[in-house]
Amino acid sequence: MPVTFTVPTAVGGQTPVTVTCTRASGSAFALGSTIVTCTATDALARQASCNFNVTVTAAPRLSKTKFLAFGDSITVGRCNGKDTFCPPYSGRLETLLRARYVRQTPTVQNVSVSGRTAAQGEDLLPGVLSSTAPEVLLLMMGTNDINGGESAEGLESLEDMVIIAKGQGRTVMLATIVPARPGGPWDATARAIPAFNDEVRAIAARHSVVLVDVFAALNADIARYIGTDDLHPSEAGHQLIAETFYASIRSAFDNTPTDAFTVASSAPQSGWVDGPSRQGGIGTPLRPVVAPRVRRP
Repeated sequence: MPVTFTVPTAVGGQTPVTVTCTRASGSAFALGSTIVTCTATDALARQASCNFNVTVTAAPRLSKTKFLAFGDSITVGRCNGKDTFCPPYSGRLETLLRARYVRQTPTVQNVSVSGRTAAQGEDLLPGVLSSTAPEVLLLMMGTNDINGGESAEGLESLEDMVIIAKGQGRTVMLATIVPARPGGPWDATARAIPAFNDEVRAIAARHSVVLVDVFAALNADIARYIGTDDLHPSEAGHQLIAETFYASIRSAFDNTPTDAFTVASSAPQSGWVDGPSRQGGIGTPLRPVVAPRVRRP
């Protein structure tokens, strides 16, 4: 891609002084880092040189940018005790996506209700998909079905929801449900969740949809990631759910093209830019045999 930079200015030496660079401003640079050397030559054929790096990298890009988080109180954002809510994973996920994919505007809608079972979700999902029109459904449900002693019915409804979404042309990311803390008031639920999640993994495999293993992520440190009510995630747990979805989305949908670039030079640069640019970075001229000096552009 063409990269434009300011040619260094020569100071001193016997006029006229000419400055030439190994790569001209406006010339095409390949992906990667290229060292540009600029040399000042005066009328007495004395020279001074300096150099800087031009680094060209592809701008991250997603093949799908419109997501729908569909679930129960965990997706709503409930954490710790009753009526206590944290920012839900959907908003955290959107923040993560927008921080990386700055040339796009990823969105993560959240259509979730506390206490919702998978069976109830199945009844509502077709209308929600039609009204919100997501490209990708983020589906995480089943805890309330286990609590109500209806694990089998919940799993059947989860599978039906996968079929419904795929039938509408949506991509599905199916998540395992979060662990509960064993030994507490939800001990029976905690003991039932691993087997339930084994079936969730089987559903994902049968229908060739992306599995997001939220359970494995949070189960690594239940004391940290499950809240004080032993059932809902803590603040840190909600953040980890977002990060787990984020990693899966990057793995499944990162589609960075080779014709979208950002440009940096040897000086640090923050953020992404929309077109060719250059910052700072000319080195010290050679001494002492050279009379001309070269200023940074």
